[in-house]
Amino acid sequence: MIHDPELEHKIDTEVKMIDGIGKLLNVATNPMQIIECHKALIVSQQRMLAYMAEIQRKQQKLLSKDDNNLVPTKAVITISDIRFPLTWTDLKAKADQKKFAVFCLARIGTVVLDTSMKYIDRQAADILFTDKLIFDNVPHNFQLTFEVYALNTSLAVSSSAKDFANRYSYFSTHGSPKLARKIFNGNHSSTTTKNNDKSKQPQSKFELIGEMILTKNNVWKIAKGRQINIIKKENALTQLPIANIFHMRFVAQPHCYTKTAFVGFAEINNIPYTCTLLSGFLVGEELTRYPVEDSINLYRFSTPITPDTLILSRNNGHSYSFSVCNKGYDQDEFFVQDQFTFNNWIRALQQHIVDLKAWQICLEHMPRRFSQPVSSVLSAPPKANLRTKARSLDNINHTSSSIHFTIDRMTDPSCHTRL
Repeated sequence: MIHDPELEHKIDTEVKMIDGIGKLLNVATNPMQIIECHKALIVSQQRMLAYMAEIQRKQQKLLSKDDNNLVPTKAVITISDIRFPLTWTDLKAKADQKKFAVFCLARIGTVVLDTSMKYIDRQAADILFTDKLIFDNVPHNFQLTFEVYALNTSLAVSSSAKDFANRYSYFSTHGSPKLARKIFNGNHSSTTTKNNDKSKQPQSKFELIGEMILTKNNVWKIAKGRQINIIKKENALTQLPIANIFHMRFVAQPHCYTKTAFVGFAEINNIPYTCTLLSGFLVGEELTRYPVEDSINLYRFSTPITPDTLILSRNNGHSYSFSVCNKGYDQDEFFVQDQFTFNNWIRALQQHIVDLKAWQICLEHMPRRFSQPVSSVLSAPPKANLRTKARSLDNINHTSSSIHFTIDRMTDPSCHTRL
């Protein structure tokens, strides 16, 4: 199995955490403290499982062929505004038998995040979590596991901590990273198997109430109703009274929209420009050596980049140029000075197109500041004050021959070129 010191260290840390929780439960008498320990046990166990799964994933990747293709940029994933309506139905049950401690857990890869604990009783109409669970550097093909755990507080101290401590021995005895890898691979001996059958993992009293899987296809700009799979419990006292529909905000902010993809220099019609690639646009401003009192006197351009954009390049050893081609638009040719700059521009543009294609489904749900309409024209210093309808990135693909472009105060109608 693959050797990963960092993951092994994390596994060892969680083993020690579980060991400490078991010892604390052996002496704890405060009900609130016991409940928090049971929650910490769930979180530590989930993290350990995530680390071991990551080791297996890396092993499979190592055995597969290397892929030198461009990899789409990553994103920031955020979960917030979680609200579960409560449906109290068992009116005959005693009030003190229907008090719950509830928390949510979200997992992407090896990152496991949990919300704060909420305590509810019959007086509560819903459960509202104000936490923001933020995952950074998430790949485009991610899967987010979302789970809800609940514990009937009247059952938290129903059995002694000593009984729990007696059941707890698995990770204390077999928790070293080396042995964990062997067990995970199924390579342990028959003796170890017998020991594992006799010694059970420590069990938290929190019950898994509901679970769901989220991908980039589930992204939405505002909180909306979502369906969660409710797990039925044999004991009615452990069943949290929630419906299978709840509200949650689940958004993705790809780095290709929130961070500058590339900055460089290029020429159009012998005019040098400082160019920036960001949020599906290649924008540029005239580069001048002299101070300009009013920036409105500078030439500017803005070219849309979409998943269907084509990049045409020309390299004859003496002249280096590329063109950005969008269906239904004319094109301008960008010239650069050397092979190194040329290669950087081609790779950056191709990477941006790959990024846009991977995260295209999230575009319409991006915050407004990352998808503002930008004019798609090459503009010259003003001779007239003209304005027409602006176009945004999300309707570039629906261009018709009668399309109009934004011409702002800086535009000279005699000089612009449609892209």
